[in-house]
Amino acid sequence: MSRVLAITAQARAGALDRAWQMFREAGFDRVADDPAVLSLKGRLLKDEALLLQGEPRRAHARAAAAAYGAAAQLAPAPYPLINAATLALIAGDTAGSRALAADVQDLLQAGVPDETPYWLGATEAEALLLAGDRDAAETALARAIGAAPLAWEDHASTLRQFGVILAEQDAPAAWLDAYRPPRSLHFAGHMRLPEDVAALSDSIDVLLEQERVGFGYGALAAGADLLIAERLIARGAELHVVLPGDVAAFVDRSVRPHGESWVTRFEAALAEAASVQEMGEASPAAFMPSVRLADLVAMGRAAMHAGLLQSEAVQLLLGPASVDEVGQSAHAGGLWRKAGRRQHLLPLRAPSGPQGADRTAPQVISVLAVDLLGGESEDFTALDRDVAGRLPALRQALCHTPTLAIRWTSRRLLIAFEGTSHAYAAAVRLSATLSASGPFRQALHIGLATSIDDPVTGAPVLLGGAFDLAERMLGVTTAGATFASEAFAASLAACEADAGRAELVGEMALVGQAPTTVYALKPRFKR
Repeated sequence: MSRVLAITAQARAGALDRAWQMFREAGFDRVADDPAVLSLKGRLLKDEALLLQGEPRRAHARAAAAAYGAAAQLAPAPYPLINAATLALIAGDTAGSRALAADVQDLLQAGVPDETPYWLGATEAEALLLAGDRDAAETALARAIGAAPLAWEDHASTLRQFGVILAEQDAPAAWLDAYRPPRSLHFAGHMRLPEDVAALSDSIDVLLEQERVGFGYGALAAGADLLIAERLIARGAELHVVLPGDVAAFVDRSVRPHGESWVTRFEAALAEAASVQEMGEASPAAFMPSVRLADLVAMGRAAMHAGLLQSEAVQLLLGPASVDEVGQSAHAGGLWRKAGRRQHLLPLRAPSGPQGADRTAPQVISVLAVDLLGGESEDFTALDRDVAGRLPALRQALCHTPTLAIRWTSRRLLIAFEGTSHAYAAAVRLSATLSASGPFRQALHIGLATSIDDPVTGAPVLLGGAFDLAERMLGVTTAGATFASEAFAASLAACEADAGRAELVGEMALVGQAPTTVYALKPRFKR
């Protein structure tokens, strides 16, 4: 049973490839007499079906329904039956779906021990929806959510399932919005606040209530950041802090200069935070690039969390009247708007000052590390035998995307880009061009680098830890795959709403590095 639970955990995280690998390694693909294993097989096939379209989608749905149906024959229970019913609908068998839904209702009426009130209510609601009784389904769903009002991930799973059913029924789904978990908020703003802070706080409270915000992502600088964070805490929202540099350096740079009272407020807010993440470097020269990096990660984490909960991510900027203004808050707002997400601007009279570029200061870069060899033990003669013949295709794949730097290490290619979008686009093209012609794997990371003049050639050279971490990630990257650090995955989600899907691989130990949370980046399939 422990192996079933471990595989299920991978599936819930979206790591389908890893889940299937574990399924086969456990020998479960040869099991036909264990209801738990058959239900797990149905779960994996169902998750794949929902990523496909057309006949492949229907074929996967039929196979998943058969697996769930076999589990129900061995041990009749609502769980495999309700899944078989929904999958029958996806496979195009409406009559079979309704018959199975009726069987589910019969089992529920007979009594089901050892299940939570939420699960029982949600299952009843799903059976009613499959039967075509939308009003009764909504009543049952509301009752289930009322029994477990804070079970956000359970609600999200149900809403995702209902969305699929309603799409198959060609029925409106807007009524589901009233039952979605609270929204996630990215927040930022200016340090200088107006005298009437009470009125500003009231405006923030009204906005947070109107948007039903339950999760906040941002920094804790004096001024707008801390004011918004305090209003989030006051309403019981979950606060996730993303700081540029480390805590001590951040306080010295962005909190203490504005007065010790702000330090006290910072410490109080930090103590309430559900998570604290430090991004970039603590040195004064690296501060502004680290602010930009922290904003990217905070925006992406808000968007990713909203997607996980089947909710929405919104942005609140306190200060800029327009995203076209100069300043980091307006820059973050421009990225958010470009991704097609909603935002709120509360203008202040004290705009942030212009920030000039300094080529010698650290800058935010995205690094794509590419390995064209089979692994660490691969003979270097492969560079002459195989890699050289693949270089023209590599050059062609990169010619459409502007790069900041390209260099070889002893066995790998490291490519720096200005933004995550360029790096991801290059990774997609390289994968399509090179993955079928020989060994291939790649890894992506975002971090800081400094441009210096090469003392020999005089040409600019980029140096920084982002290159090192991206290269070390190749050591844990599966052959043929594209892995990304959490920072890159979040930054990509911040800038590109439809870039692809990020499947959580887990926390990986890298040589010479702290454990790093890694995602596998996959194309987004049409549903």
